[in-house]
Amino acid sequence: MKFEIHSHEGAGPIRFGMTAAEVREVLGSEFKSSHRGKTPYDRYLGHGCFVYYDESGKVEAIEFSDAGYVTLGGVDLLGLSFAEMLEFIRARDPEVEVNIEGLESLNLGIGSYAPAGEDEPESPAETVIVFQRGYYD
Repeated sequence: MKFEIHSHEGAGPIRFGMTAAEVREVLGSEFKSSHRGKTPYDRYLGHGCFVYYDESGKVEAIEFSDAGYVTLGGVDLLGLSFAEMLEFIRARDPEVEVNIEGLESLNLGIGSYAPAGEDEPESPAETVIVFQRGYYD
């Protein structure tokens, strides 16, 4: 399944604010649940993603770790090198921030984990995260 990013709304059929039960019904594949601090998440092995829930159990972010699943404007973000991803995101958000761990676009609600990005810009990001407004506040 492809997950087209809808900035600040979600990706593919997953929308921010959905409950875990709603996500599980939509994705219908095997998942494993765990916690990150106080907040729960589900890992969907067949979809290459993690769905993070806030303390009230509503979706607040989705993180993708496998190329071929997450797209923006039809472009597979994890199929790009970090440098290509940065250029692609920067064309849509000139305020995108690059840091030691990757990039973050608060305007688009997209980030990436690419710890080798600055030193090895031709290597791909390890993950792409899509998040709701206020996620990093």
